[in-house]
Amino acid sequence: MRSSSIRNIRRAELSVAAFEAVIEYGLRRTTLDKVGDKAGLSKGVVLHHFKDKSALLAAVFRRSNSLLSESVIELYKHAETPYERLWAIIVANFFGSIFNHRVCQAWVSLISEVPHNHECQRIQIANNNRISSNFRHELKHLLNPEETRAASKQLGLLIDGLWMRGGLSAEPIESSTAISDMEFALSKLVPFDEVSALKHHNARKKIEGMAKIVLGSKAFKERSYRTI
Repeated sequence: MRSSSIRNIRRAELSVAAFEAVIEYGLRRTTLDKVGDKAGLSKGVVLHHFKDKSALLAAVFRRSNSLLSESVIELYKHAETPYERLWAIIVANFFGSIFNHRVCQAWVSLISEVPHNHECQRIQIANNNRISSNFRHELKHLLNPEETRAASKQLGLLIDGLWMRGGLSAEPIESSTAISDMEFALSKLVPFDEVSALKHHNARKKIEGMAKIVLGSKAFKERSYRTI
């Protein structure tokens, strides 16, 4: 049990180191040696836990998606209505500590690996399904079943598009700008009369405030750091 625990901790540390290496060097220039340097370990230790760079990149891909998943779960704890849970999904995907220029650039590098890596494909499919399921669960309170499926798909595509644009743009896209872009799209997909608009406004304000407290906390950052 102790040996397994140590192995899992070491793999988590290496996943974090690889994630940071991709952010700093880009995917092509990230090597097992550089990952080892980031983790303060030798290349041999890296190979002991991951047989090759492809396996390590799959772990990095898993980590980048798990950070978003953890953020949604954390904000859900403070969401009490479908409106607030809907905004928890949106804010979690674009909170400033995750959605920034360097991380977006790293994500673009990682996403290019998906067509060539079966494990990355599996992780990305699972991530897309999770986001779509989260949206459907809340949008069903606002739309009929057919509209719910269509709106969930469109919002998921927009999330991917904003992350892609954030990584490819010469200038960074601010978190608040991305969230406002999501709000504009949402206003075209769901009822947005005066009463509904106020509910969305209040939900966004509350969840963004909670995100600053919860997702910006030292405790959450340390827990996320250990997530694989």
